[in-house]
Amino acid sequence: MDLNDFTKPLQLNDTTRLQAIFDPALRRFRAQLWKADEPAGLLGLIEVFTHPDDVLDAVDEFLTAHGESPLTKEQTGRFAGMLITAKGGPDAEMLRLAIEEPDKFLFF
Repeated sequence: MDLNDFTKPLQLNDTTRLQAIFDPALRRFRAQLWKADEPAGLLGLIEVFTHPDDVLDAVDEFLTAHGESPLTKEQTGRFAGMLITAKGGPDAEMLRLAIEEPDKFLFF
């Protein structure tokens, strides 16, 4: 896994993908579902998600409501990284450091 994985949409199957979005003006996270290259749903349009964990807590129910399977553990981890990267800032820098230079990063 590298940082480029976090800047691309998460491919759920051949025709469906999930995009992490951060709106800096509203300081809110969203997840946009795409099917066959068309927008198919937006998680966070009504809900207020101020932290990546908020989106992760709701994304499986959102996907199920749109006829998709819940995220696997691997997909959840990748999508969490996508949300952090979408926002940028110190958390994204810590994620970059943990991936690119794990010997310089202290894990607890």
